[in-house]
Amino acid sequence: MRRLFVPALVVALLPAAVTAQTPAATDTGKETSIPFASNGGLINWQSGPPDSGIIYVQDRTLRWYKVTLSGPCGQGAIDPLGLTYTTDPTGTFDQFSQVRIGRFPDQTCGVASIRTSGAPPGQPGAAKGAKPADR
Repeated sequence: MRRLFVPALVVALLPAAVTAQTPAATDTGKETSIPFASNGGLINWQSGPPDSGIIYVQDRTLRWYKVTLSGPCGQGAIDPLGLTYTTDPTGTFDQFSQVRIGRFPDQTCGVASIRTSGAPPGQPGAAKGAKPADR
């Protein structure tokens, strides 16, 4: 009886573990923070529409987030090689974080909002018909 119970328990719990790791489509647009963003936790980023103050960031679990920055923050497309950010002491990227853009090293922008997002235009998994932001 004991030998049957353990495999049955593993099989019963496996779907719950897989579901917990996959973000639901209903989570898109939810206000959030990004844990473990320090030490390479944000692996990709892309500009939003020009002059929108929006960037899209991707964490190491391949989830995308739409980050709205406060202020003009660069006035245009963001240099993909020149984005730096701060996190809190636990490594979380949140509304208290700051972003600096390579072309404007003296300009620091606060984070106004972080929302879960689908892939931005031009990235694998983006909505069909979406066009990449002008750079």
